[in-house]
Amino acid sequence: MYSTVADVKRVVKPRRIDSSKRDFGCLLIVGGSDVYSGAPALAGLAALRTGCGLVVLAAPEPVAGAIRAYSPNLIVHALSGRVITEQDLDKLSSLFLSSTALVLGPGIGQDPETKDVVPQIIELAGQRKKPLLIDADAIRALAGRQEYLRRSSPVITPHAGEFKAISGIAPPNGWKARAPLCKKFAAEHSCTVLLKGHDTVISDGRRVKINPTGNPGMAVGGMGDVLSGTIGAFLAQGTPTFEAAVAGAYVHGLAGDIVLKRKGFHMLASDLVEALPEALKKHDRVLPA
Repeated sequence: MYSTVADVKRVVKPRRIDSSKRDFGCLLIVGGSDVYSGAPALAGLAALRTGCGLVVLAAPEPVAGAIRAYSPNLIVHALSGRVITEQDLDKLSSLFLSSTALVLGPGIGQDPETKDVVPQIIELAGQRKKPLLIDADAIRALAGRQEYLRRSSPVITPHAGEFKAISGIAPPNGWKARAPLCKKFAAEHSCTVLLKGHDTVISDGRRVKINPTGNPGMAVGGMGDVLSGTIGAFLAQGTPTFEAAVAGAYVHGLAGDIVLKRKGFHMLASDLVEALPEALKKHDRVLPA
């Protein structure tokens, strides 16, 4: 029932001596808005630290420059307006061609035009058979439109409020009460649910795992974005959705526990990004050419 380090070891991809960046996936992150720039940057940096070969961010023009400024390691494509709209679908469609997975939602905001285009982006991912993670306000955009989940079989990573928005049900406290709720929703909507909180619950409608890592110091903005990037990196490398969500949650919490030992509860989401290598390096393996 509880996830373990074995769930991580199982999905960390070994590297050949002659490996190239394309061997480790290209993650496309679609997010950001005229208000939020940090969220997609945190997700992108987390994906790179988790081992993704390439990370490409697509964000509205007003924040694209700010995202670039976070790190030269991020490839950023500026979209057309102050928020993501239908006018961006053609460009996103072309970016899909070279990506191996998609994270949708970090910092995307709740503009009405963005809410309208989110289902279309999800449908596009389903048509292109791209593994998909949906987070943050992109989850809220699916309230009353849950049928789009079945078209792409994504990972969704709601906190309690976002889960209520998409399901109409306020999750009770405690994993024992939450587990059957997540399992039922995942089965009905053909998705993998990762319900964030103390003892995070992950279910694909058949299996259920409870994540044991993490601590209360992680109750700070941006942690969910780091989680999305971590899971997204595993998806981009071909890991199935349930296994990617389980491993990503474990690694994310473990990184938080590493930071706790260094800084107590006085941590930032960016601290977790920098702790991800320590959480993962024990699984590094090199294969012969």
